[in-house]
Amino acid sequence: MNNKKSAVVLVTTVFGVMLIAALVGGYSNALPWRGALISLKLAGDLEELSWTEVLRWMKPDSPVYLDKLLSNPNPRAALRNTRYTSQTDIDIGNSLFKSNCSTCHGSDGEGSSAPPLNIPGKIATDWEMYRAIQRGITGTSMPSNDLPDPQIWQIMAFLQNLKALNRQNQKPGQDRSVRAVTHEEREGLAADEWLTYSGNYGGWRHSVLHQLDKTNVDKIRLAWVYQSATNYRKYETNPLVVDGVMFLTEPEGSVIALDSATGKELWKYQRGVPQDLVLCCGVVNRGTAIAEGMIISATIDAHLIALDSATGKLVWEVEVADHRYGYSITAAPLAINNIVITGVAGGESGIRGYLDAYDVKTGKLVWRFHTTPNEGQPESETWPEGNQRLGGATWVTGSYDPSLDLIYWGTGHSIHNPEVSEEQRGDELYGSSILAIEASTGALEWHYQTTPDDAWGFDSNQVPVLVDAEFQGERRKLLLNANRNGFYYVLDRETGEFLSGTEFAKQTWVRSLSPNGRPDIDPAVRPTPGGVLNWPGSNGATNWSPPAYSPNSGLIYIPVTERPSIFFSQSDSLERGEHYVRILGRPAQNVPRRDLLRSLEATSGELVWEREFPPSSSVLRMRSLLSTGGGLLFVGDDTVFYALDETNGEILWQFETGGAILGTPISYAVNGRQFVSIAAGRSILTFSLD
Repeated sequence: MNNKKSAVVLVTTVFGVMLIAALVGGYSNALPWRGALISLKLAGDLEELSWTEVLRWMKPDSPVYLDKLLSNPNPRAALRNTRYTSQTDIDIGNSLFKSNCSTCHGSDGEGSSAPPLNIPGKIATDWEMYRAIQRGITGTSMPSNDLPDPQIWQIMAFLQNLKALNRQNQKPGQDRSVRAVTHEEREGLAADEWLTYSGNYGGWRHSVLHQLDKTNVDKIRLAWVYQSATNYRKYETNPLVVDGVMFLTEPEGSVIALDSATGKELWKYQRGVPQDLVLCCGVVNRGTAIAEGMIISATIDAHLIALDSATGKLVWEVEVADHRYGYSITAAPLAINNIVITGVAGGESGIRGYLDAYDVKTGKLVWRFHTTPNEGQPESETWPEGNQRLGGATWVTGSYDPSLDLIYWGTGHSIHNPEVSEEQRGDELYGSSILAIEASTGALEWHYQTTPDDAWGFDSNQVPVLVDAEFQGERRKLLLNANRNGFYYVLDRETGEFLSGTEFAKQTWVRSLSPNGRPDIDPAVRPTPGGVLNWPGSNGATNWSPPAYSPNSGLIYIPVTERPSIFFSQSDSLERGEHYVRILGRPAQNVPRRDLLRSLEATSGELVWEREFPPSSSVLRMRSLLSTGGGLLFVGDDTVFYALDETNGEILWQFETGGAILGTPISYAVNGRQFVSIAAGRSILTFSLD
């Protein structure tokens, strides 16, 4: 940058900060985010907003809240009508619509010379609608308008209300088609919907809804229940909600559409389970993806299916892997642009792991990335000579950064050979690693291996959490990972650089971490035929149940189990389609298990608070999590559903569900009413205010 340009940028920055200070007056505590927003605009990250809009909307009592742009600079995902939503606003919007828009769109948005605007699922994002009303649409008869900002948002409130009323008045059997959810919508935190497995691409498991909060938590009641007909006991589904329709799965791979306001079943796609499956952990399905008006789901027999969202009719089906060789799929797929990503499970059956991308519309394979190399391929030298390069299952849904076009996905352990001497051992890449893969090509950008030569079967499949935040004084794109091996990692997600590693649970397998994050493994705790005690145990310090992150508190919440196992090495022969286990971990019976929820400062990994839950006979407890804009942290543990204060872990509300909670909670809203749903036992329980 030349001196002249530098001077211009400096003067502009100073002017921007001074202007902010003048605008906010006594609001000095809000200066930091406004300064950060100015920096984003100067860096060219907010091209869709003019300088006039940025400065106007940074004022106190602005009709638009810009602070959400700091965590997601895409206005389609971050900017929503959260202020003008009352009945008074809807009534004013009705009058404004009739005087400005009804000539072309009809008095109730039913359409005339211009398209209808009252059809459920046919309204664009808030930002796109705002822009269309304000600037018009080039190449059409839609003109620009000079209405003040609040009036535009009130018109939008009226249109959203029309959509909600029409959805509510639909009769059973009517078309309940949902919109083609956009890439940008999945990127952000949808205010009243749940559009992807983690709620957004960043793996946050956070809802911005705040109707349920600390002042009314005692008034939360059960709103409706949907009872599944499944015969399988592990009900781990993570529902999606779009345009008033909830989509969920059953363990055997059936997909169901419900009215999200009432729980009434709209359609069901049924699927059976083959008898020749080879599974480690039962028949399981954790949910769906939505793209191009289709619901896409994986099945326990390693197929990927796409269903029409309105009817449940099969659109396409592909075999991802041959289940007779030990492959299965348990995770929800991840939809990105025009592709859908799925991994595979089967690490206890001697499979070779991979990650696949399929064309959303056709089901055609676009690319495949193998997580273990063939002979002569990069990293093949990290395997002991003669070892079969197997393992690296990709059995938990990953995350995605659209700005970098990188998918972040964890891998399972390599198939460990305990008979290899200490001198011959290698890292066995890419087992127990975090991978950054280019979404458009399937090319590996970087990797970080959390547990080289993973002798304990820790895996590294936990959901990566993506945040943009300051780390040691520098704003960086971070990847946060609470790993099953007991360490909490902070990485630079652009480069894969190791920034920090902190113990969040008791561990004995590592003596220290090097400056680049490589563990110094204690050989004394490697499994032996006679057994060796090690922390964490075979279920890990945490397991597949995802963490939650709150942008409001800056904390990450992690389900934690502290109990060691005795790890045994054993001989086994590889027979395709049979279990292949060289390491066996058995819980140490003389050490009591502690089931905890720990809250860490997200960038430093420092413990802020922890809560221990009552003992239970359940072998594997998930503690499924959801953070919300109302400051409540919802937690499912054993059979009890809790609401905690996210700042200190105090229990504010609890509900005995009567069934094991293995699913993950979500939140959404219908007609301005916030709901929270969770799978418990063989049912979906949905809560709201009394």
